[in-house]
Amino acid sequence: MRVATTEARTKLSELLKAAEQGQTVELTKYGSTQAVIISNERYERLIRNLMEPE
Repeated sequence: MRVATTEARTKLSELLKAAEQGQTVELTKYGSTQAVIISNERYERLIRNLMEPE
């Protein structure tokens, strides 16, 4: 899901709920992704995978 930052300001709780349900929420500015909202579970999984030794 892609959402303009101006729209995200008024829909933050809705966007957080979407992220909690597993969706990736891209926050855009002038059509370019500036940030991403993901669930804490997914974030922790990504960090854990990055920190695993190769």
